[in-house]
Amino acid sequence: MGLISKLRAALGGGKFAGEKNRNAVLQDRWLQLTHPLFAGRAYCSPNQRWVIGCKVFDNDSGNGRLILVNYESDTVAHELNSFAHPMGAAVSDTGTYILVDAGCGSELEGSLVAIDSEGNELYRKCYHANIFNIGISDCGRYVAVQTANALNADVDLFEILDIKNGRLVFSRLPVTGWPDQYTFDVDAAGELRAVGVVHKSLGQFFYSSDGEFRDQQAFQDARLGIGHYVAKISAARELLQTTPTADNAIIALFAADEALQEGAEDRADWGALAHRIRGESYELLGQLPEAMAAFEQALRLNPKVDTQNSAGSLRKKLDNNKLA
Repeated sequence: MGLISKLRAALGGGKFAGEKNRNAVLQDRWLQLTHPLFAGRAYCSPNQRWVIGCKVFDNDSGNGRLILVNYESDTVAHELNSFAHPMGAAVSDTGTYILVDAGCGSELEGSLVAIDSEGNELYRKCYHANIFNIGISDCGRYVAVQTANALNADVDLFEILDIKNGRLVFSRLPVTGWPDQYTFDVDAAGELRAVGVVHKSLGQFFYSSDGEFRDQQAFQDARLGIGHYVAKISAARELLQTTPTADNAIIALFAADEALQEGAEDRADWGALAHRIRGESYELLGQLPEAMAAFEQALRLNPKVDTQNSAGSLRKKLDNNKLA
């Protein structure tokens, strides 16, 4: 921290004048209020004007608390106590926000609820699954929802909702898993053009407004080149399964080697898969001794890895080559 910053901090200066005398204070993703007395998880709008505070009560019978604050004017817009377990929220630049209410029961379920800055409920949808991720557009019209575990049709869904018109824009299985953030490309008329999913370790990838995933190649390249070793191994395996060519074998081999160097070698499960990919790649390239060595290393790491048939057929090929 520089000298000027230190002086500002010492004098109580910050983004808002008189920070020490504020009713609402943000600190480490927590919202603290003096009137009414409140402390809960904070969710901020992109323009930093609006803040949602969520607090879940521990007892099963009582409801949680949810407070919307206009942080610029340091005023409480409204407080709601009608939700059993408000587990997460997202707020737009207009003050319209969404929240996940997990309910009180033991079933896997969650409700997505949209509320305007006046406290009026705009939209509600119940999922018979855990809601894992949510996001809202800056304009407050479009919402992204992704579900997780379930034993029904609501499992592993990625949906875009138009809460202004109360309709489903699209629903599909997610291609990229659970992202860290959603972005919404909206035209001047407020119509949705595309939805972006942001993965901090990989980049941003887009779905069209009708749900088509537009960046399949870019996503695969990112996983192969810059992803975690789990992503590299998974992408290399998919590459060989879908298009087992010599060129793709070289790409998969490089990704598997990088994954092993980045820590997969220390894991019996992922290390074995990486060596299996190396074996399959070498076999596609016609380098049978190298393929055999890779399959054997995979079996040493994990005897249950599915390479026995490949290793057996390679031994026969190598034996036949020696006899020829």
